[in-house]
Amino acid sequence: MSVKVAIISDDQRLTQRLVQMLGLLDVRVGEIVDRPREAYLKITSSEPRVILFVEPEEDESAEQIVKQMKKVNETAPILYFSKTNDFRKIRQLFREGVSDLLQLPDELEDLEKALEKTLDRLQKNLHKAEKEKSSLRKGAGTIISLYSGKGGTGTSLLSANLAHTLALDRSLNVLLVDLNLQFGAIHTLFNINHSRHIGDLKPVIRELTESQVKNVIYRMEESGLHILLSPNSPEEAEQFKSEEIEMLLNACRLYFDVIILDIPKELNEISISALNGSDHIFYVVHLERPAIVNMQSVLDLLERYHVIKDDNVSVIVNRFNKQHDISLTELQKMTRFPVLGTVADDFKLLQPYINLGQPWYTDPKVKVKKGPVKSLLDLKNSTLAVIGGE
Repeated sequence: MSVKVAIISDDQRLTQRLVQMLGLLDVRVGEIVDRPREAYLKITSSEPRVILFVEPEEDESAEQIVKQMKKVNETAPILYFSKTNDFRKIRQLFREGVSDLLQLPDELEDLEKALEKTLDRLQKNLHKAEKEKSSLRKGAGTIISLYSGKGGTGTSLLSANLAHTLALDRSLNVLLVDLNLQFGAIHTLFNINHSRHIGDLKPVIRELTESQVKNVIYRMEESGLHILLSPNSPEEAEQFKSEEIEMLLNACRLYFDVIILDIPKELNEISISALNGSDHIFYVVHLERPAIVNMQSVLDLLERYHVIKDDNVSVIVNRFNKQHDISLTELQKMTRFPVLGTVADDFKLLQPYINLGQPWYTDPKVKVKKGPVKSLLDLKNSTLAVIGGE
């Protein structure tokens, strides 16, 4: 059998017994995790897995562990080994994602038969996931998150102007979403006076239609950019849960070609859900050692929690000039993620646009040869190349 089996068990003796039995069945063992609460950190999300989960000593934690593992590897069927006979708990475990159950110690000898059944479930899960992925990609929009773990890097300014520039050529239906739910800045950057916001979608979030979304968004006439603003009051931000952000993004995919997310620096339920649902993540950084070290720490953390992948993160260097102590070449040696582009440092040029609440670039007929606006146009072309638009 080519599929590996992961064993999650804090019972060392039973773990050894399972390894022996799997060896006799010619089954390859993958991860062995003796701290069940850390299972979601250890299980791979990139390969098919069958998970053998032994009821942990901390009995009340089993349901949460199952939920976390399913988030990491959704297709992996979980075969649960129960030491007790708590019907209420077992029923809840099946609701959270357990595929089958063996009662210990009596049913341990039925492992071979249970594995055959679980492998069949894995194949069905993989087929279903591939079908859903294919269905989702047909006509579905691409989600791009601009993010930085350090404040003051210009993430909101870049996300707003990149979205506006992408929308200007009118070939793409572009949506900008302000996920800074407590203190969003997009309405200020573009001098928008609009009463509707993301909070108005919460009552209908589970069955969003195109008309409901478009009744709430603001549309910029000069570019055709659609904008979903953050709530007017910070208190409304606390009402949103991660699953509601997932539902919102899935709905937006259906109605827009490109969705640009402006994400807060805090790693909370909202930002992690948005990053996890993104096709591409553009990490914004300054060419300063503290900022780069912070970037590496944040990306390592996100990778550890299976939020990012090797092929969906790119770096944007903001406020770039050649007089920095650290060069682009040195930056590329310090991180394994590619540099998508740079934005030239000329705050004096941009300040009038910021103060007046205007986009940097509004007329495609005007040729720009240098400066941050030229950087923005180059960044737009790089973005189109990443998403397959060119």
